[in-house]
Amino acid sequence: MNNIERQFLFSTMKNNLQQNLILGICLCRILLVGLNNPVIASPQFNNQDKTIPSIAYFEVQDLQEKSQLDQSLDIINEMDDSQLKVILLNNLALSYAKSGDLDQAIAILDQSLSIAKGFEDVVLKVTTITSIAQHYHQIDQNTKAIEILEDTIDLASMVEDKSLQGQLLLEISFKYREIGQEDSAATLFVQSQTLIAKASEPLPEFPFTETPSNLKLGFSGHIQSFRDTTGSFGINVDFAKQWSEDDIFVDGSVYLDYDNSRSVNNYRPESLITTVYRNHFNSEWNFFTDFFNSTNQDLYSSKNDDEDLVIIGSVFVGAGLNLWRGDSPSNFLDLQLGVGPRYEYDYINFEQRRNQVSPTLAIILLGRGFSVGKAKLNQTFGIVPALNNFENFIINSDTKLSIPLGERWSLSNRLFARYRNELVFEGNPKVQFIFTTGLEYEF
Repeated sequence: MNNIERQFLFSTMKNNLQQNLILGICLCRILLVGLNNPVIASPQFNNQDKTIPSIAYFEVQDLQEKSQLDQSLDIINEMDDSQLKVILLNNLALSYAKSGDLDQAIAILDQSLSIAKGFEDVVLKVTTITSIAQHYHQIDQNTKAIEILEDTIDLASMVEDKSLQGQLLLEISFKYREIGQEDSAATLFVQSQTLIAKASEPLPEFPFTETPSNLKLGFSGHIQSFRDTTGSFGINVDFAKQWSEDDIFVDGSVYLDYDNSRSVNNYRPESLITTVYRNHFNSEWNFFTDFFNSTNQDLYSSKNDDEDLVIIGSVFVGAGLNLWRGDSPSNFLDLQLGVGPRYEYDYINFEQRRNQVSPTLAIILLGRGFSVGKAKLNQTFGIVPALNNFENFIINSDTKLSIPLGERWSLSNRLFARYRNELVFEGNPKVQFIFTTGLEYEF
């Protein structure tokens, strides 16, 4: 006999024993009543008065019902706190009230209310508590029911989403009407309709709606060893934050490259960082500041071997015109026109080839958040000539496609392409492509 069968047998024996005990008590009471009232045993009254046996029968039935209610309460109390447990306790409280045990009914509803107040989801909490208030009303505890509904109004008023707040107040108004509080129901109904109508109105195009910060991190690396040992380890960052009139976007990669065959320094830093800050005048025009840095990055380096060091840094300020905007201010396509200094440093084959600052014009097409099915596409295209030397210009394209793999993970695919007209190191190609792929996690 397994554990389930033993538990079932024990439960059955327990129930039978309780029922036999109840029946025995009732039979003893019947016997005592008969001894104290001999008229019951007299044949001449045998068919005239059957009230005492009937009373005894109903007493047996009441005791059995009370036992079943107590058993049900024990079973429910063993359950974890949940919406189902509250529903069962509410129904059980009504059964106790119907049997005449009002104190126990109130105690059970108090227990149910305590559980509901612990729910984290505000919609579940409000709807559950209002249901409990209705059950208090059903057992004639109207003062308690009204007190509970007043507390749920305060709870609903704390909800920031005005549409949801209106819906919750509408639910509370229905419960006020069910317990006969017509004035309170009417007041809440008007409030709820006002909130719902206001929330359904289209938001103004500008100022924008502030959104939470969005941060994506990606990690990558490799190591190999044969005659020499080389490796590269780095982190990718994609950050975005939208305020009502400002926003900022950071897209960067920082790596540490290792090669034990280098004679001077085994470690070389690598970075490629783009930061865009925009201050919006209206929904179309904005003032922007772009920051760019490339250190030993293959896409922009004049030469990237051994002890070479190549740094390009620039800051542009100017005006931006919005060409397209999606369902969020963070999804956009802007045309930017700006000016600023560009710093270039080239140290190649232990010789400094360039160390200069040039005034630069920047013509940039900046796009983020294009939908390609379920994937998201970011695109940057720029033409950046030096104003003091038009032969020194760079054309670049940066395309990033993020394919979701789950709620927070995505596969990031990135294609860099650049054309650099001026050659710092002889024999370099002017056109270069680099493709990278890796995993990103969104915080």
